Amino acid sequence: MSRYSKQRTFLGTEADASLRSKRVAVVGLGALGSVIAPWLARAGVGHLTLLDRDLVERSNLQRQLLYTEDDLGQPKADVATARLRAANSDIEIISVVADLTSGNARELLSGFDLICDGTDNFEARFLINDVAILQGTPWIYAGAIGAEGVVWPIHVPHTACLRCLIEEPPAFGDVDTCDTAGVLGPAVGVIGSWAALEAMKILTGKVPHLELARFNLWDNERQFLKPPKSRCRYCSEKITEFLDARWTLKASELCGLEGVQIRVNPPGKLDFEALQQRLETRSGNPWKQRGMTLKGHDGDWDITLFQDGRALIHGPATPERARGWYTEVVGC
Repeated sequence: MSRYSKQRTFLGTEADASLRSKRVAVVGLGALGSVIAPWLARAGVGHLTLLDRDLVERSNLQRQLLYTEDDLGQPKADVATARLRAANSDIEIISVVADLTSGNARELLSGFDLICDGTDNFEARFLINDVAILQGTPWIYAGAIGAEGVVWPIHVPHTACLRCLIEEPPAFGDVDTCDTAGVLGPAVGVIGSWAALEAMKILTGKVPHLELARFNLWDNERQFLKPPKSRCRYCSEKITEFLDARWTLKASELCGLEGVQIRVNPPGKLDFEALQQRLETRSGNPWKQRGMTLKGHDGDWDITLFQDGRALIHGPATPERARGWYTEVVGC
């Protein structure tokens, strides 16, 4: 019996076979992405690009089903790719360890039949929305927090876009995060599976659920909200201001943790050998290179540098101090 026989019985031979020619990008391999990506891989979607900038952390294991304790400290995209290749070796799966920015979003998200949102931040979602507006690519907006979640398939110009619903990204602190409100693993599973089901509808030519589905699974609530009928000026005039934004370096406090994240745009490629010598001389401590990361200590900071130029600085650092250290040691 073939791998897809049960699926084919439901979808039909033609619809099932069509999945093998589809290309999907899953942006974010955290809680939602680690539910969405396995369903699409097991369904036999012909090509999956898995994009994530983060490493596996212990706090992820409560709800991010693709990872185990053996994966701690490794890039999520690489681990997810290995797991899903083991589940289905017949499809193409590409790992991309990168930070999605205005400098690389066009390149990274071009050439797909569908983009699935597995992110945990609105900056990335508004970048996806801009790419989708520019290229006419359908995408699925999804989010989960606490025991609540939303799923909304978007396909401009046939539907409203994200900015028709939310014109600007919420300000920092205006919305709850996993650190402020927590999150339940089973709730993420429901939302991620709903998003994956809508993805399969789109990929097989069936019209998805066009309303925004909102769930409060703890309080047994479910709503279907009609999207705006009017179109915002961004999607109607193809204004992609997030894609067009120009910035070089950002330093921001880590959510729920003491420390700072440094991001660069466009991403580069650090010379780890030269940096390792410089950092060991500067700090007096050994630094260890592992794959796409270089880790070590400088004073009371625990620092992880990524190959693409990003940095995580754990410890008593302000954005200003962290930015100063980065420009002095790494450059910009």
